[in-house]
Amino acid sequence: MVDGCGAMVGRDAELAAVTELVDGARDRRGGTLLVAGEAGVGKTRLLAEAARHADGAGLLVLTGRAVEGGGAYRPLAEALVGHLRAADARAAEALGGPELRPYRAALGRLLPEWTGEPPAESVDPVLVLGEGLVRLLAALNGGRGCLLVLEDLHWADADTLAVLEYLAGAVLRAPVLIAGSVREEDGPPGGTHRLAARPGVRTVRLERLGRAAVVALAERCAGAALPGPLRDLVVGRSDGLPLLVEELVAGGLAERAVPPTLAGLVAARLAALGGAGHRRVLDAAAVLGGDPDWALLQAVTGLPERTVLGALRAAQPRLVVPAGDALRWRHALTRDAVLAAISPPERAALARACGAALLRRGGPDTDPRAADLLAAGGDRDGAAAVYLRLARDRLDRGAPRDAAALLERAEATAASRYAVAVERVRLLTVVGEPAAALEAGARVLDAATADDHAGLCLRLAEAAIALRRWDDADRFLRRAGRPGDPDALVLAADAAFGPGDLARAARLAGTAIVAARDAGRPEARCRALVVLGRCAMRHDLDAARAHYEDAAQLAAEHGLRPCRIMALLALGTVDMCRGTSSTLLDEARDLALETGRLADVIVADLLAAEGVLLADGPRAVEPAVRDVAARAGRLGLPNLQAVAELLAAFGRAADGDAGGMRAVLDAAAGRPHAPIEVVSQAPVAAGLLRLMDGDLPAAGALFDEGMGLLEDHPQAAPVPLWGLWALLRTVLGDRDGDVRARVRGSYAALRAANRGVLHYADAVAAGRAGRPGRAAELMAAGDALLAGYGWWRRLGRLLALRAAVDDGWGDPVPGLRAALAAFTAGGEPRLARTCRDLLRRAGAPTRAGRGRAAVPAALRAAGVTSREMDVLALVTDGLTNRQIAQRLFLSPRTVDTHVGNLLAKTGAADRTELRARHRAADAARPG
Repeated sequence: MVDGCGAMVGRDAELAAVTELVDGARDRRGGTLLVAGEAGVGKTRLLAEAARHADGAGLLVLTGRAVEGGGAYRPLAEALVGHLRAADARAAEALGGPELRPYRAALGRLLPEWTGEPPAESVDPVLVLGEGLVRLLAALNGGRGCLLVLEDLHWADADTLAVLEYLAGAVLRAPVLIAGSVREEDGPPGGTHRLAARPGVRTVRLERLGRAAVVALAERCAGAALPGPLRDLVVGRSDGLPLLVEELVAGGLAERAVPPTLAGLVAARLAALGGAGHRRVLDAAAVLGGDPDWALLQAVTGLPERTVLGALRAAQPRLVVPAGDALRWRHALTRDAVLAAISPPERAALARACGAALLRRGGPDTDPRAADLLAAGGDRDGAAAVYLRLARDRLDRGAPRDAAALLERAEATAASRYAVAVERVRLLTVVGEPAAALEAGARVLDAATADDHAGLCLRLAEAAIALRRWDDADRFLRRAGRPGDPDALVLAADAAFGPGDLARAARLAGTAIVAARDAGRPEARCRALVVLGRCAMRHDLDAARAHYEDAAQLAAEHGLRPCRIMALLALGTVDMCRGTSSTLLDEARDLALETGRLADVIVADLLAAEGVLLADGPRAVEPAVRDVAARAGRLGLPNLQAVAELLAAFGRAADGDAGGMRAVLDAAAGRPHAPIEVVSQAPVAAGLLRLMDGDLPAAGALFDEGMGLLEDHPQAAPVPLWGLWALLRTVLGDRDGDVRARVRGSYAALRAANRGVLHYADAVAAGRAGRPGRAAELMAAGDALLAGYGWWRRLGRLLALRAAVDDGWGDPVPGLRAALAAFTAGGEPRLARTCRDLLRRAGAPTRAGRGRAAVPAALRAAGVTSREMDVLALVTDGLTNRQIAQRLFLSPRTVDTHVGNLLAKTGAADRTELRARHRAADAARPG
C-alpha cells in the first residue's frame, strides 16, 4: 500500500503485473489493465504507482476520472483536455497530420473547440472515436508511449465504456496502455464486465491485506514500530482494509475512542466540527456529489460564505483534503458515510436545492447530475425535462449509449411519457435498429396526442423507410396529419421512390422544395432536391445533375456540410455514368474527411474503385477494395463492406481463383443489410469467371440468374454489367433481341459503360443478320463511348470479335491481335488464350511451338519456356491433358511431354504441387 509516508506494502505480485504492462507499452505492446476491488483496498494507489513507473520509463501519463452522473466521455475528455491545450509543437504537428485528419471531427466530441459540433452520421460514433483515439494516443509524446489512467470506471457512462471496449483490441499493437480502476464489491459492476471480458484486458483484483502487511503499513504510516497491543488493535479493527489502517493511524490509535467502522469514524469527526451550520454544509456537499464545490454550497444551504468556508476548513484533513486548487473527500467512502447519516426528508430537500443550483450553473457535466438530484428530491417533471434535453443533445453529439441511458432515467420518472417515446424511436433508428424503433413507438402511439402524436408518427415513418417498409411509412405519414410539413413531404418522397413510384416521388419532392423554401428550412429543401435528382437519374442525367448542383449550392450557402457531401456524391455518380472518374468524388471525399463522415468516405472510395475496375480491370482494383472492406468492417458498416467484398470477388474471378471468389462472395452475401446489388451480382461474378474461361453457356446462365434478380429492383444502382449481359446473351443466340431491348429501355442504358457494350451487342446482331457495314458502324460507336474504359472495352470487344469469327462477318483478326497483345502485357493469360484460339479459328494462328504467356522470374530460372507456361496455366485451371491439347491445338502426347518437363524442372511431385509452385511464382511477380 502507498500513502504519503511510504512505498507499497503487500502488493509485490500486483506491482510486477503493472510494471510488465507499462514496459510492454514502451515496446509497442499495448494493452488494458483493470484494477478491481472494494472501496478502500488501494486501487487508486496502485494506479499511481503505474503512473510513477510510466513517467520514469518516458511514457506520457494522462489522467481522467469518471464521476457519478457525469456526462458522456467525461473521463476521456478530462484526460486529454489539459494536455492538448498545452500541447508542444510535436503534439500539435501530430494532431494536424493526415493520420488523424479523418478523426478530428470525432475527437471534437472530447474537445469541442477543435471542430465545433461533431456531425451525426450512420457510423457508430464510438467506433470512429475509438479509431481516432488510438491514433492520437500513439502519436502523442512523439510515439514513445502513453499511459491513460482512468479512475472510478464504475461510474463511467455507457459510451465511454464502449470506446474502451474498442480500444482494448485496437491498442494491442500500439505504444498505449489504458489503466482503470473499478469498484467491485459483491461481483462485477454493471457495464465494466464486458470490458473485462475483452481479449487483451488484464484484470488485477486487490484483496485485503494479511496481518503482516497490515502491521507493516501501520508502522510505516506511524513512522515507528508499534507495541503489541496497538498492532493487535489495527489488525482487529481494520479487517485488512488499507484505508482503515491509515484512518486508524491518523486517529491516534486511541483504543476506546476509535469506533470499529469507517462510518463510526466519520460520525465522530462530524460531531467534532462544532461550528453552527457546519454539519449542514458537509451534508449538502455529500448530497451534491463529487468533490466538495464551495462555490455552490452557499446557494444550496443559504448560509453566509464565511460559515461555508469555516465548515470546510474545520473538516480538513479528517473529512476533506486539499487537491491543488480544489478540495476532495478524504476518500469516496468518507462521502458515502456522511450521506448515509442524513435523514431521508432532509436528503430529498437538499437534493432539490442542489439540483436547482446545478441547473443555474449549467454545463454538459453538471446537468445530468442536476437531473438525478431533482429526481431524487421528488421533482419528476423537472428531472424528465432535463433528461430529455440531454438525450437529444447526446444523440446529436454522437453519444447514443449515453442518450439511451438518459432516456431510461427519464422513463423512470413516469413523466413526459410520449416525448420520451419520440426520442427513443429516433435513437433506435439512428443506431441501426429500426425494427426495435417501430416496436417501441407502436406501444404508445395510440395514447399519444397533439404534437407528441405527430412527432412520433414522423419518427416511425423514418424507421419504416429504413426497413424498406414503404406502405407502413405512408401509413405513419398519413396518421401524422402534417401533409404540408417539409420533413413529412421529404419522407413521403423517399417512401415513394423506394418501391419505384418515381412520378409520385418527384411530385412530392417538388412540393417539399416549395414548402421548405417558404418555411425557411434549407436542410429539408436540400434533401428534397437530392430525392428529385435521384428520380431524374432514371431518365435524364442532365436534369439529375441540375438538381444535385442546386442541392450542393444550397448546402454551401447554409453551411450544411452533410447535405453538401450527399449532393457532391450524387454529382459524382452522374460523372461515373459518363466516365470512369470524377473530381467531384474527390471533393466529396475531402469534405467527408474534414467532417469525420467516414461512411461517406467509403462510399466515395467504392465509386472510384468501380471506375478503376472498368479502366484497368478487376485485378487492379482488388488491393484497394480489400482495404475499403477492412475499414468498413472496423466501422461497423456491413452493407458497404459487402459491396467492397463483391468488387474483390471480381478480382478473384479475373484471376481464375474459384475458391477464393466463392469465399469472398459468401462473406459478402452473409453481411447484415447486404444491398440488392451484392445479392444479385454474386452469380454474375461467378459468371465472369466462366466467361474468362471461355465457357459462355455457363456464364450466360449465371448472368441470367443475377441480372434477373436486379431487374425487379428499380431503385438499384445502374451497375455496368447490364450491357455485358445483353452482349453475352446476343453472342449466345438471343436472336429476337429480348435482353437487348430490356436493357435499352431501362435506366441502366444511361450509363456509358452499358450503352457502349450494348452497341457491341447490336453489332453482333447486325453482323449475324448479314449487315457487316452496319455492324462495323456499331462497333465504332461502342469504341467511341468506351474510349476511356480500357479493360472493359477490351472484354466487350473480345466477345463481339468471337461472334464475328463464328458468324463470318467483318475482319476480326486485327482486333484480336491487338487484344492478344494487350491481354498478354496485362498479365491476363486466360483472355490471351481466348484470343489465340479465335485467331486460329479465323485462319491466322500465332506462331507454332511458341507460347504467349509471360514466364515469372522464378520459373524462368528453372528453365520453364513460354509454351510450357501456356500448359502450366491450364493445369492450374484444373484441365486434363486431353482438354489442354484441345485448347492449345496440340497432340495429347505433346502435352504429356510438356507436363513431364514441368514436373522435372520445378521439382513438383504431382499436379497439385505443380499448381502451388505456379501460384507462388505468380504471386512473387513485381508490382
